[in-house]
Amino acid sequence: MQVMPDVEPVCGLGRLAGVRSRRRALDELDEERLVRLVARGERGAFDELYRRTSPWLAVRLRRRCADEQIVAEVMQETYLAVWRAAGAFAGSAVGGTAVGWLWTIAARRLVDAFRRRAHHAEPPVAAAERAVVPAAEEEALAGTVGGDVGDALRQLAPELRQVLQATVLDGLSVRETAVLLGLPEGTVKTRARRARIAMREALA
Repeated sequence: MQVMPDVEPVCGLGRLAGVRSRRRALDELDEERLVRLVARGERGAFDELYRRTSPWLAVRLRRRCADEQIVAEVMQETYLAVWRAAGAFAGSAVGGTAVGWLWTIAARRLVDAFRRRAHHAEPPVAAAERAVVPAAEEEALAGTVGGDVGDALRQLAPELRQVLQATVLDGLSVRETAVLLGLPEGTVKTRARRARIAMREALA
């Protein structure tokens, strides 16, 4: 009697090889290409985007808010928004980056969370400002403007840089920036004005 070959393990190995090949292909794509694939409903691209961006996003949110529950909620809402709205990402065609777009979503979700908490309880504890070298993710965002402008941005005093990052790089309004940073709107306006003056002087 002829013995049929055991094809199931072979098929299983084939599928595993296909998965690994797909992962390697995704590893080679930049974040913008990943977002484009997410817009087409590619779950693997979404998983890779999350794996690649969630660590720095969580760190950056914790620098704005010390409440871990809020950070977790904002992370979940941000990636849900990315999955649903990836098709709205304009990308390099308008001078944007996938990382900057993702952070803008997260920053606005954090502002919304602060507002919700303010209506029901004490405002969430803001993370203490740290007089340290800018974190890697801030360097990356500053690097999106590049060249002399990026250098001038990194040389700003931390309290001026964070306002300029929120209002210019993150695209937040004065009111949203005030909520995000826990500052009066007047202070945000003053720091934004001082930051722009310092930038002009640095680039003169």
